[in-house]
Amino acid sequence: MMHSTGDGVGWILLVVTLWALVAGGAFWAGVRLIHQSRPRPTSLPSPLDILERRFAAGEITREDFDEARARLREHQLDR
Repeated sequence: MMHSTGDGVGWILLVVTLWALVAGGAFWAGVRLIHQSRPRPTSLPSPLDILERRFAAGEITREDFDEARARLREHQLDR
């Protein structure tokens, strides 16, 4: 009885396909882990928030705060 060489090709293709799936899955899992470990960008504080923090910290006077707040409101109305 003679065996044809075509029988071995099927097994080779199956093994190569399985290894490709394993390597692809490992790559996908690695990419997911890297993306999850990165810190998410937070939203920037508004100019009014910054102004209020500076006033609360004593960096600017009440007059400076009122003037800057009025300018910010004028800017918002211009939009």
